Amino acid sequence: MKLFGKKSGPSGSGKGIEKVARPDAFTIKIDPAKFNLATSPAGPVHEQLETLKQKLTKLSSNVENNLMLAIRAATKKNNDLAQSAFEFDQEYIQKGKFEVEYLCLAFSYFQDLDADRKAVVDTARQIMLRLETLGQYALNIANKTAYIQLADIQVLHKDEYDLKPMGDITAEMIKKVVEAFVSGNTKHAQETLDMMTEIDGIYQKAVKKLKAEVNDNNITNFTGILSVVEHVKMSADISCDIARMLL
Repeated sequence: MKLFGKKSGPSGSGKGIEKVARPDAFTIKIDPAKFNLATSPAGPVHEQLETLKQKLTKLSSNVENNLMLAIRAATKKNNDLAQSAFEFDQEYIQKGKFEVEYLCLAFSYFQDLDADRKAVVDTARQIMLRLETLGQYALNIANKTAYIQLADIQVLHKDEYDLKPMGDITAEMIKKVVEAFVSGNTKHAQETLDMMTEIDGIYQKAVKKLKAEVNDNNITNFTGILSVVEHVKMSADISCDIARMLL
């Protein structure tokens, strides 16, 4: 019989569906043994938690940078930059997320931490999960590069929907809210929430412009542009979700 277009041989014939090679995209080249996990902290617990926070900060920084790279790729129709966003995600974000997840799970479930320190680890994991979503949003934006066309793509720091400043503000929100967790300074979390006002203004203006100018000839292009606008807005929303978690 046919299965997904390939012939499968009879049972026991050894001529079934050919084995499909697993793409590199699904293989994270990392060795978890190098994380040096243990059921007891190797040193003072506060040093272990500080290391975790540093790795979370690095992950956050990489997510911020890739979000801005993806926005630039899409708005300037630069396929090379879009490809770079995917390569950066695989090489740095996926590996960073992998390590932070292992550390959080091992510390929280397999070490006898007191309630307060366990809460710090569990919050770090919740932030990591949201950074994971942000990382995927950046790739979703990069995926639109070949399918949307903005005006004046040669103008580096400007576009008609203000996606560049919207992305810059969102990246700063991500940075601030992770700093709020790492430093324990809730002022940064409140600042993140306050910055959403500017994001909302840019978003509403962009959507209004798209709706006012759409027609049957440009609706496909405008839908792709709207997707980018929505993904940047949703990224900012996630930053606010983290901020509210910390307040």
